Amino acid sequence: MKIDVAYADNRLILDIPDKFRVDIYSPRLFETAITFDMFRQEFLPAGEYILKHESPLIIVNDGYRHTPTEIILSWLDRLDSSFLDKAAFLISTGTHKAPTVEHYQKIFGRYYDRVRERIHYHDATDYSSMVELGKDRFAQPVWINRKVVNRGGVLILGSVEPHYFAGYTGGRKSLFPGLTDIATVARNHNMAVSLDAMPLKLAGNPVAEHLDELMQFLDMQNYFSIQIVQDASMKITGCFCGEMHEAFNKAVELAKQVYAYTVPDQYELIIAEMLPPLDRNLYQLQKGLENCQQAVKDGGTIVLISACVEGIGSTHFYQLAENWDKIRNKPRDGQLKFGSHKLSRVVDISHRIAVRLFSTLKGEDVRHVFYEPLDNPQIFLYSISSECENYNIAVVHDAGHTVLTT
Repeated sequence: MKIDVAYADNRLILDIPDKFRVDIYSPRLFETAITFDMFRQEFLPAGEYILKHESPLIIVNDGYRHTPTEIILSWLDRLDSSFLDKAAFLISTGTHKAPTVEHYQKIFGRYYDRVRERIHYHDATDYSSMVELGKDRFAQPVWINRKVVNRGGVLILGSVEPHYFAGYTGGRKSLFPGLTDIATVARNHNMAVSLDAMPLKLAGNPVAEHLDELMQFLDMQNYFSIQIVQDASMKITGCFCGEMHEAFNKAVELAKQVYAYTVPDQYELIIAEMLPPLDRNLYQLQKGLENCQQAVKDGGTIVLISACVEGIGSTHFYQLAENWDKIRNKPRDGQLKFGSHKLSRVVDISHRIAVRLFSTLKGEDVRHVFYEPLDNPQIFLYSISSECENYNIAVVHDAGHTVLTT
């Protein structure tokens, strides 16, 4: 059986021996898409007060997300042609860098020139742009961008899909970590050293539960939310409007239908294809590992197919590994830092299964952050064929979004 997977800007053809059973997974396609009329029916009348607000604030995702912000803005513009002209915009960047011109254009599309003078972005290190809300469970201060505090007319545009340690993107993540301070983000992400922080899991997930606690600092009556779900073709298949938690929870149920599979049995081998932009560097490809590893048998193997043409992706991440005690799976100085969870999780997972990466990276760089390089996946498949008779394989397309559970 021949399969083809994305690799860099090309396709990689692999021949899987016929004696192996092969299952193939990818995000699902839906026949119908949300139309403007369907959006209008969902948005009105609960959101009509937002349209009438004299100075609304629209919170949008940054350019690293696939949120169809331009489409939602076009629908809002059709509802009220004056709305975008009186609105300010705040990009929920979290700890990401300032948006580039390309990011601005990706987010706002044809509306960029029209609204550009009223666009702001969040800087998690700029405490002068934030106000303190209180202290969290760690007795540490929590800050948030001052533009969203003590005001009405806030509209949050988000999209929901699985997240490898927060359970799901969207919803509360536009505010925390999207608009909070770097220290709060670090405390939250450091809880991802627990493997209970996993895709699709909200209850009992320490990261997700901490985010829910942070939301209690805010009066959610001041925020109106539009939560979007897209299918495998990036078609909008769900649009949920209203109070944040309610809209988010409805979107989660649909996102499960698009992205999640419960497998009947675990596999000896999973081949996980990464698609852009998650295939650009090693730091991002971990999402594919996390989304698929539960479906690999103890002692089995996951092979990540990701060219990583931009390298490791984070100098800080690479440097963290230099101070990592792999045996104890802790920093040698005992101090968890932002990004520590990524190293910890790879080491934990590699105790149970083999984690292999086919990429353009040097082998020593791959091993430095605790993956094992794979020089040739085709030869690897042939070697398995000569050694094994009963072997079940899964091929997971778009593994950065497709989630396999048992």
